Amino acid sequence: MARKRRRATAEILVEALWRLGHDAAAVDLAALQARLGLPDVDGWVEDEAVAQALAARAPVPAERVAEVVRACPGIRGGLGPDGGPEWRVTATIPILDDGRADLRIDATPEPGAVEILDAMARRNDPSWRRDELVRLVAAAQAGIERALRRPVERLRGQVAADLAEVGADAVTYIAHLDRSLRSRRFAYGPDLPGALIETLKPVRSRGRVLAQENSRQRRLRDRIGFATYIDRFSAARRLGRRIVFHMGPTNSGKTYAALRHLSQAATGCYLAPLRLLALENYETLVERGLRAGMVTGEEVLGEADPSHTARTIETADLRRPVDVAVIDEIQMIMDPDRGWAWTNALFGIPARTVVVCGSEDALSYVRRAAEAADESLDVVAFARKTPLHLMDEPVPLDRVEAGDAVVAFSRRAVHENRQALIAAGHSVATIYGALSPEVRRAEAARFRSGEAQVLVTTDAVGMGLNLGPLKRVVFSAVRKWDGTADRPLTHSEIRQVAGRAGRYGHQEAGYVAALDETGIAPLRAALGGALTAPAADPRFYVRPDLIAIEALAAEMGTQSLHAVLSRFALATFYEGSPFQPADQAEMLAAAERTDRVPLALADRLVFAVCPIDRRDAVSVAVLDRWMEACSLGAAVPALRPGASGDLAEQERLVKLASAYLWLGRRFPDVFVALDEMRAMRGAANAAIEAYLVATAAAKATTRRPRGPTPQAALADTDG
Repeated sequence: MARKRRRATAEILVEALWRLGHDAAAVDLAALQARLGLPDVDGWVEDEAVAQALAARAPVPAERVAEVVRACPGIRGGLGPDGGPEWRVTATIPILDDGRADLRIDATPEPGAVEILDAMARRNDPSWRRDELVRLVAAAQAGIERALRRPVERLRGQVAADLAEVGADAVTYIAHLDRSLRSRRFAYGPDLPGALIETLKPVRSRGRVLAQENSRQRRLRDRIGFATYIDRFSAARRLGRRIVFHMGPTNSGKTYAALRHLSQAATGCYLAPLRLLALENYETLVERGLRAGMVTGEEVLGEADPSHTARTIETADLRRPVDVAVIDEIQMIMDPDRGWAWTNALFGIPARTVVVCGSEDALSYVRRAAEAADESLDVVAFARKTPLHLMDEPVPLDRVEAGDAVVAFSRRAVHENRQALIAAGHSVATIYGALSPEVRRAEAARFRSGEAQVLVTTDAVGMGLNLGPLKRVVFSAVRKWDGTADRPLTHSEIRQVAGRAGRYGHQEAGYVAALDETGIAPLRAALGGALTAPAADPRFYVRPDLIAIEALAAEMGTQSLHAVLSRFALATFYEGSPFQPADQAEMLAAAERTDRVPLALADRLVFAVCPIDRRDAVSVAVLDRWMEACSLGAAVPALRPGASGDLAEQERLVKLASAYLWLGRRFPDVFVALDEMRAMRGAANAAIEAYLVATAAAKATTRRPRGPTPQAALADTDG
């Protein structure tokens, strides 16, 4: 009987909706009945009461409003003070013919469109009556354009007169007008046609002033400041960003605090120096119940439209605004090879709050960036959670204990230390740069679980790995080959690695030691609190992007990537500039090879920066073949593993497979064997890990060496 009475009440509401001209299918009848306070019995309801209940719209989740906006071009939306959705129709009216300087007009949609939009959000179905909505939106936009036709034509005439006045400096005027209009939205109403011209008068006036500045003065301004570079990041500049520097040593909780802040924001991104670290914090975001995704150069994981994204820093999205961005390991901004990516992120990530994490070495860079961009900076100092002690006596290999990590700075030195420790009866986990992130993670897990007593590693251990039981770090060298010269480790490099000892929650203290007497003094200087002396050249590293390269190529009248990159360094980095080019030696050599292949300039740039080991002749030859296939439009098949299958070959295969996947994201019609290459990389990783596990505790029969010689340590620099 109760079921019959519920149907009767629903029928009453349907009839009332019909009399009021509403589509009952677009109305949540149960919610309407609840707002009316109707009993579950037969009866009558006044049309006026139904109309009032419909006007008091129930709250709708913000996600549903966002989904409707994404699905309906010309619609903007959000939640009003009462929790109900508020909608706007947007009309875009061009002032110029080249896609710049557009007026953006917001208007209240007519009741029929509002009804459809509300129903789309309530039903969680953006396709419901979409065709009808599209017609209503198009009609509204056409009405706005008709109403503004005369003032817009007048404005176009004024802009044309301004352009004729400024002459050769029209580019500056147009760029200013475009930036100003992109940051404004005009509310449509009866006063707008008359107010539009007056509102834009000061904008046009400022544009003429900027365009007519003496070119010598503009160059001088650029020589002493950051204006030209900073203005490229228009999305970031519009936000009035707040920068917060979580400054502190390793094991101080600075990144943990930043991730907590990120997790509490509605949208955000985390930028990592390594794929391994991006993966680790992507998993953290997922564990916290967030709609998370991960983006690296070679893969995309997680949600299709995530609210929070973990990325490698080179893949930072400098166009899509978010509430909070975390830039990790900011001291990497000083790195000649990769520092350009941190420069781009620091100046360009479009987030209302930018949290940068790193050591105090980077404070001067962060402060100068904030000052140059006219953005606020708060420095939050973090102290190390466990003490770190330097041992006064050397710790040779025969005194290494369980829970120690022995650090070297070349692949060869790592393997020599490894064999010596295995011969001494230790089970060993091994980490160095040539290993993939998957293998590094597996080896770190073996050390954490106690399966391996000792860790042998390069400075690749300095970030991105959880090494809970690590109690003591033993430096087998305090110098490294950096690709150009043999040099001492910087204080920052020493602190980054040494700080991994004594993880909070696992150890009460951490210890640092040197393999021999000569290493103690450099370690003491680095850990004593003194920063490395200021760099001789404190400028920010930058690297040209495709826009800059194509503009310079057009100016030079050449399509040679090598010639453009060579000119870029000479023409852009003058005395007094705040910038310096990232290390371009490897990129220039790669550009010279790409110039031999008939590919578009943009495509050759992709191959020039493709992440392969360019010191390996085999890998370079493989990339050359891939370039040739791409120029012919031919599909590139999967690699075939070599016959030997030794460790070096498996490491090469992992790197080439990763490069293939990286290129597959950029040339999906050419690099088509993605699944095969993922499987091959997985098999190679498994083979490498199986080798490391199988040999981790084997007893050596030869006499154990005391440690690697300096010559051996410098002979192979693949850290």
